[in-house]
Amino acid sequence: MLREEVLKALLAIDSGEESLEEVLNIGGQNEKDAGLYREIVKGVFRHKITLDYAIESFMNRKNQKLHKPIEMILRMAFYQWIYLDRVPAHAIVNESVNLAKKVGHKGSVAFVNAVLRKATKEKIHPEDWKFSSLEEEINIKYSLPMELTSYLIKSYGEDWTLDFARYSIEIPATDLRVNTSKISTKDLLDSLTKEGIQCKEIPGLDGLRVLKGNIFSTRAFKEGFFYVQDQAAMEVADFALKGQEKELKKALDVCGAPGGKSIGLALMRPDLKIQCCDVSIKKVKRIQDNIQRLGLKNIDPKLRDGQRPSKAEKEAFDLVLLDAPCSGFGLLKRKPEIKYKRTLKDIKSLVSVQKSLLEASATCLKVGGILVYSTCTISKEENEYLMEDFLKNREDFTLVDQKSLPLNQETDGFKMFKLVKTC
Repeated sequence: MLREEVLKALLAIDSGEESLEEVLNIGGQNEKDAGLYREIVKGVFRHKITLDYAIESFMNRKNQKLHKPIEMILRMAFYQWIYLDRVPAHAIVNESVNLAKKVGHKGSVAFVNAVLRKATKEKIHPEDWKFSSLEEEINIKYSLPMELTSYLIKSYGEDWTLDFARYSIEIPATDLRVNTSKISTKDLLDSLTKEGIQCKEIPGLDGLRVLKGNIFSTRAFKEGFFYVQDQAAMEVADFALKGQEKELKKALDVCGAPGGKSIGLALMRPDLKIQCCDVSIKKVKRIQDNIQRLGLKNIDPKLRDGQRPSKAEKEAFDLVLLDAPCSGFGLLKRKPEIKYKRTLKDIKSLVSVQKSLLEASATCLKVGGILVYSTCTISKEENEYLMEDFLKNREDFTLVDQKSLPLNQETDGFKMFKLVKTC
């Protein structure tokens, strides 16, 4: 039953019917099964190119087009083989063949059985594979699509790209922003420890990193003592307010869902009135749910098109935060499906939207106000080049700070820029 649910989820993500985040938020499973479900679903997408390369090596005909459910069954099996050690080989074969019987015909069942039984006779170790070039190695060993691999090597060089690829397949950390309106960081750490959750403090931030345990079953979660947020995303609010001593009355979070950066601003400046917006009703509902659970009163969720500010919003805010929609390549650890869905053409279309949002956001800022532009991607077109182009045409804005957080063992990849409206 569990493998059927995994197969159903993988097919839904692959077809675009559902997102990875949506299929992971399922109920009705015990904790052990839910953990294995998430592990296989995310693992198959994290290592898809590697898995396909391994599968093909045991097929008699190369480049053979497979029926999608059969292809996914083989990916599931090879993922468990290569990256997990909790399921015996004979059980993987039997479960995979039984799944094939439910979704395929007699020939495809025999094919799955033949490939898997052939594969069980050998050990599969991707780290021992040999490649003709570093580009090919990054593509296959680390499941980074060739187009993206070539782009990154051209933009940042081979060493940087190899490090990026290695980190992109690691299991992401789970970080918590402490709701300091209800509890201190130390008291939350003590509370979670008593419930069997192992954590450590994140230096310089009101945050904790979870080392072991299910945080969602804790009293602290139910009481709204924390918000799940990667360290890199936490740092955006910290970056926005760093060195800012003058009073800030009103802030606008342009693309605010699900509310994390507004939550950070609200906790750091309880007297700041924050308008947290999104263009999607569904996403605005998520903002409402999150701030309600945390009990924050200074955030106002609002349905709003960031590219079309109203006349009343002109020069109305002391702080404008634009965490722009982007290619998301800094989130590959957390959202591995992105690397297969995004193309370089997407970057060009995203830049057009980002420019429009940035120009519109700039009109909402008072003279002397702060504009923060951030993305969770690493492409220069969506960051440095876009910012250079904006500043070239806007003498009324000055860049006062910028920060880059590379995708690494500790955090997601983020870039952020702080500007001041001077006149």
